[in-house]
Amino acid sequence: MFTRALVLLSLAAPSAAFVQPTFLRSSSSTARLASTNGEVTHTKKKDTNGEAIVNGNTATNGEAGKDPYGFIVPILGDLHIDPRKMEDYSIGREHVKSVIKDAKSKVGNDNVALVSLGDLGESKNCDHNPDNPFELFAGTSKCHTIAADFLGSFDVPYEVIGGNHDLEGIDEFDSDARNLRNFLKCHDKETPQFCRQIAEKTLLVGLCST
Repeated sequence: MFTRALVLLSLAAPSAAFVQPTFLRSSSSTARLASTNGEVTHTKKKDTNGEAIVNGNTATNGEAGKDPYGFIVPILGDLHIDPRKMEDYSIGREHVKSVIKDAKSKVGNDNVALVSLGDLGESKNCDHNPDNPFELFAGTSKCHTIAADFLGSFDVPYEVIGGNHDLEGIDEFDSDARNLRNFLKCHDKETPQFCRQIAEKTLLVGLCST
């Protein structure tokens, strides 16, 4: 059994910082937009003069005039990418990118994050490997390379939570551990879970049992 969770932990953030989530649906995926009126901050680790650091990210006061408690996070549901249908995914991406572009104009270029809920590849053969017409696409190196390129094309840093289909590379890998290491390598992640400070006194936490 696999469990995935995305959690926002707010530590004494003012209630006025949060608004009702907005939902966006495209032809190839579902995206949820969790937003506030302020900004998201995520910077590489540096001298912070006492500011909190979580997974190499540090909270700042943001740009002048911005609400330091605010954040905007588009959330992509299970993509189940089929490499034969990338045009459909490109159309869906443009819908989300338009939201991201609008968000950047309101909260700043560096104040938007993207989260994928995993299950990145289609759990069937997608004519991707002529040497094995029965191989599932999900969980393969090709699957995660294509998914990483896709998730990295939204012009914002992304986080990903692995799902059960993300370890289905059973013809390529002789263990889940090797499959997981490849997943992390392709997505340039140190762990299959993440924790980052998304705004002042607010953590964005991704958990999974993969």
